[in-house]
This record gives sequence, structure tokens and C-alpha cells, in this order.
Amino acid sequence: MSEPTTFTITAEVDGTTHSFPCRSDQTVLAAAEAAGVLLPSSCCSGVCTTCAALLSEGSVHQPDAMGVKAELQQQGYALLCVAFPRSDLKLRAGMEDALYEAQFGQYQK
Repeated sequence: MSEPTTFTITAEVDGTTHSFPCRSDQTVLAAAEAAGVLLPSSCCSGVCTTCAALLSEGSVHQPDAMGVKAELQQQGYALLCVAFPRSDLKLRAGMEDALYEAQFGQYQK
């Protein structure tokens, strides 16, 4: 079995940019926590969207991201608790409200 690849994650949260390593067999949230970077999270199972982020570069594999419609995943939304990197990433964390609006905003009007 091949060794996991290590990628560099660059995450902006609350106006501060953090960089940390993340293995391909590790979720972005777990890697952030291991590096001492606190990112928003709650359920850690891909449902609640507290850990929502918007990717500006790179891609993730997130088969358990039940809280994000496929079309929004294609637009770059990811749930970091279930997102495994497939490349170096640049992302903005703390996107729960934006994701909620994108998914459900039309029902609130």
C-alpha cells in the first residue's frame, strides 16, 4: 500500500491566514486541530455545516458531506470534517452562513 501524500493547506479564518500540513488520509479539520489551528466545527460527521469552507484552489474528496448539495460542492464548498485533500488547498473557513443561504435561501423569501 502506498504512503499517504502530504499537502499544504492554507486556510483563512476570521481574517487570519494559517498554513498546515494535511495527509491525503486525514480530514482537513483533523489536520488543522493537530497543527493547533482552531476551525469552526460541531458534529464532525458531515451534516451540520458548521465547518463549511469555500475552496479557492485545490480539490477535496468528501463522500460523507451530506450537508452540502453536489452542485455546491462543485462550486467549491466543502465540509472540513469529512474533506480529504487531493491537492494543496487554499480555503476560507467559517462559511456556514453563506452555505446555508446558498442551499436554503430561496425558501426563506
